[in-house]
Amino acid sequence: MLSKRGGRKMRKYSIFNIKKQYQSFVFGRERLLLEMVTTKEQALESSVSKQLSYLCEPIEGSLVQSAIYEHLKKSFPTIRCVGEYLNFEHQLKGGLKLKVFPYHIEAICEGSRMLDLDLFHSLSQMNDSFIAFNKEESECGWLKPIKHASY
Repeated sequence: MLSKRGGRKMRKYSIFNIKKQYQSFVFGRERLLLEMVTTKEQALESSVSKQLSYLCEPIEGSLVQSAIYEHLKKSFPTIRCVGEYLNFEHQLKGGLKLKVFPYHIEAICEGSRMLDLDLFHSLSQMNDSFIAFNKEESECGWLKPIKHASY
């Protein structure tokens, strides 16, 4: 279900950087990983966190934030830090808030889906290992689809 704040639609993403050696394993099993990520906030949190740390690369907060900042600074007139969040505001598109955790990025997009695309494009320029989950709408997908060869 979409939340609305001030008439703008809000979407919340958890974005993970999957280790190269596990990408082919995760490919085609994204929904199972979505279920696992969804249970992270329930009773099995420590077990799921261990599994995610095994599958995912640690995320260097300052590196990710600076790369996103460099990519989006021309498109977003207002950028500021509020607490642990890096906030991007655009008059027409809406707002984007980012917070970096050790193994995932939390992104809250309020407004146009163009915000999502801007963010996903920025991250996909960094590497091709990011996968995003929108638990509320049961959406998931690779930000830059991996190349999968079958022989």
